[in-house]
Amino acid sequence: MISTARAEGEVEYYPGVCGGPHGSPPPRYSTLLDLPIIFERIAQYTLLPEQMYTGVWTNWYRESDTKKRLAKLATMRSRLESGNLWDTNRVSSPQTFACDPYTTNNRTIDGTCNDQAKSWMGSVGSRFGRNMNPNGWFAQAETTTLMSPSPREVSRILFTRDSFKPVPFLNMFAAAWIQFQVHDWFNHTLSQHAYHDIPLAADDPFRLDGQTVMKVAKTAPDPSRLQSEAAMGPTYPNEVTHWWDGSQIYGSDPVTAARLRTYHGGKLRIDDDGLLPKAADGFEDTGFRNNWWVGLALMHNLFAREHNAIADMLAQRYPLMTDQELYDKARMINAAVIVKIHTVEWTPAIIPNPSLEVGMNANWYGLNKYLWPKLVTLPGYIPLPYRHVIFGIRGGSRELHKDPELKTEVPFALTEEFVSVYRMHTLLPDTINLSRIGGQSIGQVELAKVRNADARRLEERVGASDLMYTFGIEHPGGLVLNNYPELLQNLKVPFLGRMDIGAVDVLRDRERGVPRYNEFRRQLLLKPLASIDQLTDDPVLRESLKDVYGHDAGAIERVDLLVGTLAEGTRPTCYGFGETLFQVFTLMASRRLHADRFYTSSYNATTYTQAGLDWIDAASFKSVLLRHHPELAATGLAGVTNAFYPWE
Repeated sequence: MISTARAEGEVEYYPGVCGGPHGSPPPRYSTLLDLPIIFERIAQYTLLPEQMYTGVWTNWYRESDTKKRLAKLATMRSRLESGNLWDTNRVSSPQTFACDPYTTNNRTIDGTCNDQAKSWMGSVGSRFGRNMNPNGWFAQAETTTLMSPSPREVSRILFTRDSFKPVPFLNMFAAAWIQFQVHDWFNHTLSQHAYHDIPLAADDPFRLDGQTVMKVAKTAPDPSRLQSEAAMGPTYPNEVTHWWDGSQIYGSDPVTAARLRTYHGGKLRIDDDGLLPKAADGFEDTGFRNNWWVGLALMHNLFAREHNAIADMLAQRYPLMTDQELYDKARMINAAVIVKIHTVEWTPAIIPNPSLEVGMNANWYGLNKYLWPKLVTLPGYIPLPYRHVIFGIRGGSRELHKDPELKTEVPFALTEEFVSVYRMHTLLPDTINLSRIGGQSIGQVELAKVRNADARRLEERVGASDLMYTFGIEHPGGLVLNNYPELLQNLKVPFLGRMDIGAVDVLRDRERGVPRYNEFRRQLLLKPLASIDQLTDDPVLRESLKDVYGHDAGAIERVDLLVGTLAEGTRPTCYGFGETLFQVFTLMASRRLHADRFYTSSYNATTYTQAGLDWIDAASFKSVLLRHHPELAATGLAGVTNAFYPWE
């Protein structure tokens, strides 16, 4: 179950069960005297790390004092930044090339020249990083244990949905949004000719079609791998840019980007019906099209229209701008709107804890948002490296952090561990209840009928506005065991037969050298569990876990990362997931902003225009929805402070 218990002394922050239609504004600190206390406690906890735990679990959320909670979170992030960012280009770096002067104030499509000195950093084809020592214990991907226990049996026993377990404090946009983001961040290249064969048990229903194994394409090897790197952990390139730059909308290569543009007024191509053009296969032509369903369609269409609205605004404010300038500026502003929404809206919605609400807003705005009177300069008692805590990462100094071993700056890259913690397929329901604005039910549609071209047909039949309303009032599934969507455990794949994506999720972590659950916790400065019994209080789940991984004392060490994170019964107050996933978010949520020049040193009017900065400041998910679908103002959207909350 999802934890909804409050720590002793903690005030309920949202009405209802950890969330609700209205929410409450974050607390405002009444005096600047709170700040010295926070920074004093940060120093204290640095010296006394045991104070971070109650038993095996972290205890920051159990503190009744908000200042203590914030100090503990800041301390943990600082430790992770100093010990868990590792350079996977340790032997030799990709070749640097000179950047065109235009790139000083504009992003490139392929992600090059964000860093003008290391022009390749974060670009298409550059390696994923690691949050753990690439020369450490897991230097080689699993070989003899790759199929132990069988990924398919793990999925069948521990993932199969016995009943739909919804999250009452979120709407379906929360599920669509995160896949929309993931497609901006990462994608591994899969082999076209090499496969893993997962044996099927004698009673596996896949055998009814004559299958004896489930074939899964291997992750393609890294073409830049050197012979001298043989002792290092596996490395893989990213097919899209590592930067948070909206590449899922615009593409990560010049050919795709060019195909999607009008070359007039800086705009993207949109058909007369207000939707993105169809590709030959019958659904939206856009920057990244894998695993398409109606939730992605809504997001891509919405933010393509947002791009064009921004381009129109810029053309009116700056009539001398060329088409290319309008396109580039609108693209950057649109991406920043998305980043802001994710940071201060989506994340606090899925983990609606009051301290986390403050922490995520502080990532963008700084604690100055909550201070009265506002600080103008940094007080002397606050160390300069903590300037971003007060004034926000946005617009501050760029920071790459140092490799714990090499003591050199770590080139920015998303990490294999970051990829692993975004396996969130349980958010998807098996059916969606369709409704018209006003509440009239118009039937159900199965998940299998909202994919690819079927998604476009549904948009055309029902209409985008009613689908938006439907997503606003429907709930996603919880990030827990036995809640995997049926469709994804029984997909028909051309030439390969039936495929279980749950089994693939488990296999990918093993294949790519991501440690299993307990070792993952050790490596990320969390305490390991002594046994499966500490993972959950649910006796039925305990027995299922032991049936899969063993009843012996060492069984906890064999539990897969995804299984362990979904099983965690002890979770921070009002969290949709547990602390193991959150540990990676604690590190990488800040890292993605800190390392990107366009959100730090180049986040200014010269780069974005003043009108662009004003647009970003005014934007929220709710305002974007209402800008392009004003008819939604007559729904429950009007009454929510965060559009990822249910609109009823």
